[in-house]
Amino acid sequence: MESYLTGRGDSSGNALPSSDDDEFRSYLEDAPKQVISPAEQNISEDEQVEVVYDEANCPKVEVVTSEGKPRRIVIHLPDGKLLEISCEY
Repeated sequence: MESYLTGRGDSSGNALPSSDDDEFRSYLEDAPKQVISPAEQNISEDEQVEVVYDEANCPKVEVVTSEGKPRRIVIHLPDGKLLEISCEY
């Protein structure tokens, strides 16, 4: 019985390029692919950061304001990732 996918896609028979290194590596393992926090990097002089929630074993929540208006809400998740919500009016 032939495979359902026979004759589809790449006609050369090599669907994946061969590699000497078959070990699994995380996508974010390389430093250039790491996520850089925009909240920490792009705070200008006229913006203030206020921590609105910071409890043990819970996400830390910050509000970045400019001219008295909230511009971003930054949530520091337990696994080290950041969730940034832009506030547009």
